[in-house]
Parts: sequence; C-alpha cells; structure tokens
Amino acid sequence: MRVRILSSDTVRSTIDMPMAIEVMRDAFSALAAGDATVPVRVALETSHGVSLFMPAHLKEQDSAGVKIVSVNEGNAQSGLPVIHAVVVVLDTLTGCPIALMDGTWLTALRTGAVGGLAADLLSRRDSTTVSLFGAGTQARTQLEAVRCVRDITKVRIVSRSATSAQDLVGELSGVEAVSLEDPDEAVAGADIIIAATSSSTPVFDGALVEPGTHVTGIGSFTTDMREVDATLVERARVIVDQKEAVLEEAGDIVGPIRDGLFGEDVIIGEIGDIVLGRITGRTEAEEITYFKSVGNAVQDIAVAAKVLSVAEAEELGEIFDL
Repeated sequence: MRVRILSSDTVRSTIDMPMAIEVMRDAFSALAAGDATVPVRVALETSHGVSLFMPAHLKEQDSAGVKIVSVNEGNAQSGLPVIHAVVVVLDTLTGCPIALMDGTWLTALRTGAVGGLAADLLSRRDSTTVSLFGAGTQARTQLEAVRCVRDITKVRIVSRSATSAQDLVGELSGVEAVSLEDPDEAVAGADIIIAATSSSTPVFDGALVEPGTHVTGIGSFTTDMREVDATLVERARVIVDQKEAVLEEAGDIVGPIRDGLFGEDVIIGEIGDIVLGRITGRTEAEEITYFKSVGNAVQDIAVAAKVLSVAEAEELGEIFDL
C-alpha cells in the first residue's frame, strides 16, 4: 500500500483562497444536487476536548475520504493550536488509503472559503465594512475569503483576548483596522458580521444588526454553543451549509427551536441551493441575511482531492510503502 504524505506547507503550496472558494461552490452544489454522500459526523468527547470523524464521497469526481479533527480549547494556554486535523483520501476502486495530509490548515482554509462563498452570494455588492468576532486562525481565513469577494476597506475586531485582536490588527494591510471592546460599537454600521468564536453565549445583540447586513456564523458546532441569538435568526433570511447537520448540531438554531421560538422552517435553504439556482440568496438590499455553517465533510474531501491532484501532477510530498 503506497501512501502519499503531504505536510501543512505542501498543502498550502497547492491551493489558495480564490481557488478554494470555487472548490466550495462546486462541492456544495454537488451536495445539494444529491451527488455527494455525507453521513452526519461522529463526535467523540474526551476529557479535554472533542474529536470529530467526518467521512464523505463526491460521486461525480469519485473522491472519498475522512477527516479527523480535534478541538481542544485548553491548547491555547500551552501555545498550541486549538484545532488539529488530518485527512485520509481513499482509492474508491480498491478502498486503499492513497494519501494522508495535514488537515489543520485545510480546515481553516475550507471554513474560510465557504464563508467567502456565502458573502459572495448573500452580502450586498457594496459591502465595505466587516466586524469580526474572534481573532484566531478561523477568523483570519474568514476575513481573507471575504476580502476575495468584496472590496473591504474597514475591519473591526472584537476578541476576548485583547492581545490577539491587536496582533491581528497589526497583521492587516490595505484596510483600516481597529480593535474594539464594545460589541454594540462593532455591530453599528457593519455591512458584514462574522462570528468565529467558541462561545456558548451570543457574542452580539441581534436586535442591533442593521438592515442590509450579512452575518456569517462558523464557530458553534454543538447544541451547547451559541454565537448568534434568536433575535438575529428571527430577523434574518437564514441559509445553512447542510440543513440536516445544522438541525443536529447548531446551538444557534437548535436551541431556539427547542425553546419554541420558531420552527425548522426558519431555514430557507442550503447554500448549494443558491448555487444551483433553486432559491434566491439576498432578495433585497435592506434584508438581513444569515449563513450558518457547522462544517461539512464535503468541504474537506473536495479540497483534499484538489490538493492531491496538484501534488500528484507536481510530484509533491513523500510516498511511503506501508
């Protein structure tokens, strides 16, 4: 069994954000069209975090594999990434693993890319101001992706770590960036709001979100996590990555449904439905739109397949006989 091993640096060298956004466009259209098999992921809780097992098969390109991703919040105190991941790609004919690649950067990239796709499909074309809740890796890739699809000139950053927020401000160029402590101040006048945190309580007041704003929420992935409040969900046109998964895992939506504040029909559709032209994204300039993503294995396997194709063509990585 010959397996190609691809490091984080190699993965980074094979794909950039604009390419990843287009991979997401194709992946979610395949998911919505029924051309992908994506079982609901298995979450294994440990004493210090949670590990997720995420398999998928994209039928048309015949790519299959599984990502294993661990989220351990305590890692930050030790100077380690909160998220670690690997992706195994399978030969669908034989079932043999053919590639093992670092999935930590891949996870950040694909999560940012779907946020960029959502902003492209749902935010106003004249959006220039982003308010970003969170200052970690996920927040960075979200911002990078939005800047690929909109001419962003102002960025406001709110983080529970003032140091992290200031560090991110210092990294940004080509925009007017500031760190804010007051969530209300950050929300006022924002064209796009991004929540990329691990919070269990809403990080801003949904009643203060102004008409015409687009909101992306990507941080919460369990029913106990909630970055966005019920008020925002009720006010917005709600689009999700995959309805089945969101209704299983997204505390932002599952919690209020459980409390009887609204029903499952609050979800208008999936992002792939917009790509396929089945539904409209933004219907008017003053509409508030909300994209909720809990992450989907179709993203990982689609990006991994692209990475592997480039690696094979350019003979990148190391091959081992196992």
